Amino acid sequence: MLPKRERLAREREIKGVIRTKQHTGRSPLLYLVAKDNNLQFSRIAVVAPKRLGNSVERNRIRRRLRAVFAGLKQKMETCVDLVVYPQGGLSRIGHGELVSSFMSALKKARLLDRYA
Repeated sequence: MLPKRERLAREREIKGVIRTKQHTGRSPLLYLVAKDNNLQFSRIAVVAPKRLGNSVERNRIRRRLRAVFAGLKQKMETCVDLVVYPQGGLSRIGHGELVSSFMSALKKARLLDRYA
């Protein structure tokens, strides 16, 4: 589980990341926007709209994406604030495919270590 300090929770912080858009990445299953922060750790917010399903499905998607982020954050080059927008079909895929999709989006945003 991701510690609370590593989650973006305030609306103004999330909107600041979206407005700045220093890094963007896309994969078939998600879109992400990131902004460098001055902290010693990266933070994440997952924005799951109602079209992805009921609240149980949306919360499951959020938990899965935060778990993937927790596993990949050590491979990231810089500390960033990250906002992730999941696309349809995320609830039906396995963990390995979700990890590879997340890594693909991070590479396109140039946030992953080149040796990862």
